[in-house]
Amino acid sequence: MRLPLIHSLQGKMLLYLALPVMLIIASILSYWYSTSLNQAVIQAKLNLSQTADTIAAKVNEETQLAVRTTEIMALAQQNGLFGDREASINFVRAVLKMNPSFVGASFGYEPNADNQDQAYINAPPLKEGVYVDQTGRFLPYWHRDFNDSERLLLEPLVDMESSLYYEGVRQQFLRDGNTETMITEPYVYEGRMLVEQSSPIIINGEFVGMASVDRALADITEFLQTIKQQLKIDVLLLSQRDNVIATTLNHSGLKTKAILDTDYASIAKQLKSQGQAREILSANDPFDSGIFYFDKAKVATGHWTVIVRRSETDIIGPIQAQFSPLLAAAFASVLLVFLLFWYFINRTTKRINIAIKSVEQLANGDLSIHVQKYMTQKDELGTMFRSFERLIKASKDIDQVCSAIAAGDFSQTVSKRSPYDSLSDSINLMSSKRHEAEQALLEQTIELRRTQQELVEAEKMSSLGSLVSGVAHEVNTPLGVCVTATSHLREMLIETKNKVASGTLSKTEFSEFISEVDLSCDILLKNMQRAADLISSFKRVAVDQTTEELRNLYVSSYFNEVLKSLYHTLKATPVDITISATEPEPEVYSDPGALAQIFTNLVMNSIIHGFQNGSKKGQISVHIEYSDSVCIHYQDSGQGMTDEVQKKVFDPFYTTNRAGGGSGLGMNIVYNLVVHRLKGQIAVKQKESTGVYFFIQFPVTPPN
Repeated sequence: MRLPLIHSLQGKMLLYLALPVMLIIASILSYWYSTSLNQAVIQAKLNLSQTADTIAAKVNEETQLAVRTTEIMALAQQNGLFGDREASINFVRAVLKMNPSFVGASFGYEPNADNQDQAYINAPPLKEGVYVDQTGRFLPYWHRDFNDSERLLLEPLVDMESSLYYEGVRQQFLRDGNTETMITEPYVYEGRMLVEQSSPIIINGEFVGMASVDRALADITEFLQTIKQQLKIDVLLLSQRDNVIATTLNHSGLKTKAILDTDYASIAKQLKSQGQAREILSANDPFDSGIFYFDKAKVATGHWTVIVRRSETDIIGPIQAQFSPLLAAAFASVLLVFLLFWYFINRTTKRINIAIKSVEQLANGDLSIHVQKYMTQKDELGTMFRSFERLIKASKDIDQVCSAIAAGDFSQTVSKRSPYDSLSDSINLMSSKRHEAEQALLEQTIELRRTQQELVEAEKMSSLGSLVSGVAHEVNTPLGVCVTATSHLREMLIETKNKVASGTLSKTEFSEFISEVDLSCDILLKNMQRAADLISSFKRVAVDQTTEELRNLYVSSYFNEVLKSLYHTLKATPVDITISATEPEPEVYSDPGALAQIFTNLVMNSIIHGFQNGSKKGQISVHIEYSDSVCIHYQDSGQGMTDEVQKKVFDPFYTTNRAGGGSGLGMNIVYNLVVHRLKGQIAVKQKESTGVYFFIQFPVTPPN
């Protein structure tokens, strides 16, 4: 019997050994991966925050430089340089030349602030360019040539009353006396993103102009690109008004736009809502698919904001790269462990299954088991097979002794193998007891067979006695008629003799005498013939029932002869018996005594049990068919049998008429005669209250 895997030793070893090992390895790998991933994310978030702070510090540093420069320029004007237009022009030029990160530097005076505008209306331009407007207002603006950054150009400032770099600073001072440097919103000029830093020039508490430098954001963008290449971190630099100043994202349309007008609005709002708190934000990037981590940092100078982002894939990628070979090695190790376990378990379970099969064979009585080749192993299973071989040998010895005992040889015994071997004692005791029991049983069987034979013979004699009684009664009738006829004939003879002697016998009287004699002789002849027939039938039936000789006969005719001998018994019961046979009926060589006994017992069984109430006339039909065998169909119209009676009808000593003197051997004799004497078979078929039907079949023997 093959067990389900979960219940087998193989399954349990896998469950309790291989599976825990694999689970431990998987747990270690999972823990390492989870821990490494968490540490990587934590470190990445920390690096992201540090990078944001570094960028903010760098931007602040460059902005501080620009702010300090404009403040120095304003202080120079306030401390003696104001009004010295030639020195101011040279000063601005020197500032621009000394600071490569600046793309422009300028002074801008209020109209006629130094009372020299009229004098400079027609002033000749310098070779580098013009530094006043048409009114002579001092507005020198040095800037680098777009095509050659080393070449410096000079031209007057424009849009003074509408620009933030001038009017914004002026209004800031006039509104609340604020003298802080103003950093303008970024703007694009000649393809470059520029930011202006402007400081007010205050003399005697009045706004007389401003000092300004223009800073291109190319350096900042280049710095941000370096950060991206080294750390795989993208950066968004926002102005005070949350406009995009610079970015490393490959989305040029973001520059100069308000961040809240882009797809990053939601992320920017979440970061802004944190206030001064610093918490890494994890969100889906609106442009690049996947999860990204976002952080922000404030630039102290100018109130700019640095937003940094890093892809989660970039963070966990190295971990996955480390994990993949480790996972492959672990998988290979687990597979190797599993294969080793499987190999060992298969070898072990194969031998165990062989042991189980051998035990089942032994349990089923099959002693043709050979386990010698499994006994050579030095492990526990080898020891088990060696012990099992001893068990097989002991079982064969026991089987040999038991077979001998079963065959009637009680001379063999089982040797006692140990003090604990109660089985050998039991078998030897069983052999002794069985020998005694068989001897007693043999004696009882002989006695029972003798008793049974006596009972059968007694039953036959009883039947024969009934037959004799009936025949004697039947013979009495014709014999009585004969006696009466003889007496009448004697009286007539004496009377006629006397008349002849006296000579008084007339012719008429003599004729009457002759007629009476003829009638009496006819009566005597018929009744004597009838008595002779009865005696002849009785003789044949009686001889047949008391001997076992075979002879030629016609079964239906022989049944009619038997029926004659039963006439006296049947006369008291209203029953019609019909005997028929296949025409032409063949003669057979058979046992008439057995047939007579069978027919008699069947008829008497119907009379006694089927028609015992006698309320209506019964019918018994017997039909004999001939083919390869003789088939007798016996059926009556009596009250039938119950199922219980039908099952026991052929059992010896079973009767439903014990009170009426029934012996219970009648139908058992029929069964034994059919089966053993005639070598045939008999069956009873019926339904309760519809009569009984017997079918008898026995081989045909041709006439001898």
